[in-house]
Amino acid sequence: MRRLNVLALGIMLATGMLASCSRKDKAPEKPAEVAAPADAAEMLDLVPADPGIAGWVREGEVRFFGEDDLFELINGAAESYFVYGFRQVAAAEYRNPAQPSPILLELYRMEDARNGFGIYRSELQSDADFRPIGAEGYIGETGLNFWTGPYYAKMVVYEESEELKREMEKFALRLAERIGAPGGLPPEVALFPEKDLVPHSIRFLPADVLGQTYLRDAFEARYRSGGGETRVVVLSPGDEAAAREALDKYRIFTAGGGEVLREVSSPGNGGFVGTDAYYGPMAALRSGGRIAIALGGPSTDVALGQAAACLRAK
Repeated sequence: MRRLNVLALGIMLATGMLASCSRKDKAPEKPAEVAAPADAAEMLDLVPADPGIAGWVREGEVRFFGEDDLFELINGAAESYFVYGFRQVAAAEYRNPAQPSPILLELYRMEDARNGFGIYRSELQSDADFRPIGAEGYIGETGLNFWTGPYYAKMVVYEESEELKREMEKFALRLAERIGAPGGLPPEVALFPEKDLVPHSIRFLPADVLGQTYLRDAFEARYRSGGGETRVVVLSPGDEAAAREALDKYRIFTAGGGEVLREVSSPGNGGFVGTDAYYGPMAALRSGGRIAIALGGPSTDVALGQAAACLRAK
């Protein structure tokens, strides 16, 4: 499996902390007590000096970043975190004198569990090796990510070894334990039928869905059948009137770059099928205040059937 794409690995911690990696012959000094910002006390409890893993201890201070200075930690990627309701991140380094690399931890707190799920799945890799950590987690050659509630944790080491992977997993399990009960997947996940669903493909899209500013707070999944892949988006723009207006706008958008082939009166309150300029066959349906849009696949009939299946889910 290829390495996890951990954002801004080289700037995660200050230069002085990175330099400490070369001091393999020295035992880590006792971590300094950190005066956390008033609103970070809960997060500081989650990254203690003693993580409860034999041999590992926090080295140096925990660094906190908020909306005003997140770019210092993940320059170039901060905007994508803001979209998912970023609140704060704690960055810390843990060392074990018996191990060749520290474990670098970034623990993000998002607005709520739905956004925690959203940012986690937005960075999910297609070849992920999933592990039962928190609500969901996965591990790579030099990194481990997991999500639980409003928290998204990212760990990375500098060297590739099975022993370090085991240590990261133990560390992650203990951290997830401290965070508390993971809860389940967002309830909207149940809107997507399991037949032909690409595993772990469901994502939360908080804004600018399908490039349209009036489409927000959607969930998306991918399906494979008949030799093609269909992208299905389900959203609830508001009440029935708001959903009707959003669908009308999307019909105009589709006709502008592609083609609306025909109107359909059912299932639900009906909608239209056509050809998307990028995805090809498509269908868009409404049922009350909910809209389902299916894009791609081998035909408009397949797209229509997939959109209809999502509208039937309760």
